[in-house]
This record gives sequence, structure tokens and C-alpha cells, in this order.
Amino acid sequence: MLAVADVGAEAAWQHGRTMPSDRNWPHDPRYDDAALEQFEERLRRANRASRPGYLRVKGATLLDHRDPAATLVAIRLLHRATESGHFLEVPWAHELLGKAYRMMGDLDAAEHHYRQCMATADEHGNGTTKVTELFLAEVLLQRDDRGDLVEVEELLSSSDLRQSLLWNSYIFRYYVAQARLARRQRCDPREWAALALELAGDRRPQLPRHPTVGLVDPNPEVIAELRVLAQG
Repeated sequence: MLAVADVGAEAAWQHGRTMPSDRNWPHDPRYDDAALEQFEERLRRANRASRPGYLRVKGATLLDHRDPAATLVAIRLLHRATESGHFLEVPWAHELLGKAYRMMGDLDAAEHHYRQCMATADEHGNGTTKVTELFLAEVLLQRDDRGDLVEVEELLSSSDLRQSLLWNSYIFRYYVAQARLARRQRCDPREWAALALELAGDRRPQLPRHPTVGLVDPNPEVIAELRVLAQG
């Protein structure tokens, strides 16, 4: 799953830039009653083995709206995907549910689904971003419970996680998590914060033909936080 720049899916659809073809119908970003009825009709006609994937794709598409109403619809669709038993779609849907619930501010639910993703994925992390440990660490760092910090440290020190950090967008988040962990542990966060700030300023594309893939696009509040941490 590639990290791409966020685009308003509904606005793009309205301007004809992301109009899904008949073949690409799960990517339709609309979620009004008529659109969802059409989606369900197509889903009923689809091959049974393909339905979990269509539910996951539609859910992921709606999460791009970053709108609570669309997110609630996405959550319902993704829960259905987790009930399918499909060896790829179940962990993938759980990871997306972790993202969805985090967007909604429900950290308990986000934690649960990230753990379910890790528990149901195969040893290679197929059907996931392969950096679910990072997402779980981020959620745990949002809490005030210092008891979580031991697990956060274990998650971030995972060799499997470090080997999976291929995109700058994920590497940046890793550095941010390490800086926050150091601060919470009353250690020196300056090196991690400096690394994050340096990467945030790197605008060179990792894939020349897809210049936004992996590009760091941080929240200004995160940059302000890092600047404070970098000063010690």
C-alpha cells in the first residue's frame, strides 16, 4: 500500500479526474444513498471470493475523504471485510480500521484493530503496509500511560519494522515516534527530531514517475513540535 499525497476524492470525482470505470467501480468515492445502493448491487453480482476485496477497496477509498460521515461508512464496510476469513483481506481491513478509528479519535478501537492486523497477517505481513507496528506505537504514544512505553520501545526496535521502512513518509513517522518516545522516557530527543526535520525538508521524489509517492507531508503542528524537541 503506497503512501500518496492526500487528494479530496469527492472533489476530484466531481471534476472528472477520478471517475471510476465500470471495471474500477469499488474506487467510486461517492457515498450517498444512491451510490451505496449501486455498490451493494454490484457487490451482490460479484464473484463471492472477490467481495472482501471490493469491501476493503471501497472502505479505503472513503477514508481518503477524511470526513467523519465518509469514515463511518468506511468502518461499516471494513468490518464486513474482516468477517470474510480471507487471508489477505482480513488483516488489511483491520489495519484500515485502525486508521479509521484513529481518525475518529477512538484510540482503544484503533489499538484493537492494529493488534488484530498483526495477529491475522502471515509471517511476511502480506495484505498490510508491513509497518503496522509503527502505527500501533503511534497510538500508544498518544496515551498518558507510561506502562505503554516499554511496548512502544519494543515495537520501534523490531528488525522487521526497520527493514520495512522503505518510504520517506514512513521513515519520517518512525523518527517522530522515536523522538516522542525519548521525550516521554526523559531521554534526549534531539537526534531523532533533527533527523525527522531533515527528512521533512527533502523534496526529492523516490519514484521519478510518481513524485508524490512516499513524500513527507507533515502537519505544521508536528513540525513545530519537532523544532522544540530538536532544541532539547
